[in-house]
Amino acid sequence: MTEDNPILNREFIGKEYRVDSQFVEPESIRNYALATNDENPLYRSEESKLVSPPIYPVVFLPGILSQLGDDAEGMDLNILRAVHAEHKMKWMNTLRPGDEIFTTAKIVNIETRGVNEVLDFEIYCKRDDEIVVQMDYRILVRGKKKEGEKKAPRESQEPERRKLLSKHTMMVTADQGKRYAEASGDHNPIHVSDEIARSVGLPSAILHGLCTMAIASQAIVDGLLDGDPTRLKSMGNRFSSPVLLNQTITTEIYDGGVNEEGLQAVHFETRDEKGVTVLTLGTAEIRK
Repeated sequence: MTEDNPILNREFIGKEYRVDSQFVEPESIRNYALATNDENPLYRSEESKLVSPPIYPVVFLPGILSQLGDDAEGMDLNILRAVHAEHKMKWMNTLRPGDEIFTTAKIVNIETRGVNEVLDFEIYCKRDDEIVVQMDYRILVRGKKKEGEKKAPRESQEPERRKLLSKHTMMVTADQGKRYAEASGDHNPIHVSDEIARSVGLPSAILHGLCTMAIASQAIVDGLLDGDPTRLKSMGNRFSSPVLLNQTITTEIYDGGVNEEGLQAVHFETRDEKGVTVLTLGTAEIRK
């Protein structure tokens, strides 16, 4: 790689991060639902009936990512060129107000892919000694291609399409990035500043990938689960293209059959209003 595309320091593989305990606050749940335009009454009800949206546990990640930022220099990591590439979540239980959560993360892989570098985290959110949520978090550090260099073709891993089960359209508002930053604690400036976004090669400020994922989760919960988020057991996707603000995005969900564990599998993808796929390789497992 060139100086423009430094190789991440492999000595950081295996490094663990942890944050002090954090509590699930009722207003935090409600604010996250508001920031993702989610009107499910379970996320806005009185405290005794309140449950968290599926993607809500990502509010515990900023402390982990802040520690990664502290290691950026030693890792040769350019934070402004780092994007969230893929995310997977598995829920063992539901978070409720008052829960005390301990979050740990471990760098399990660093590798080179073309001009890019890939960094993989394995993350656990625990309540006492119980794992409540497991996440796989992939960061891609975008390299700079040489003039005239073509992008390498990506192997297609898209599953075979079956029956369309549900379709969901949502308006991404002009202030969505700002609202999601406040609710999630992710204040990466590429989500709120056009100037900074353009300085790293983006057309303008882009929506947080996890906000797009949260919107896709609504399509599953509201379209297939009668509004019951506790039936969603796992979900994952690749963030294939950035979502610009002030436009509509559409999620389509397809039947994936029943898996070996007896859970209903579905596949999904999300596209922007120009038809560009922004979430791809979407998979989820739901309890019947």
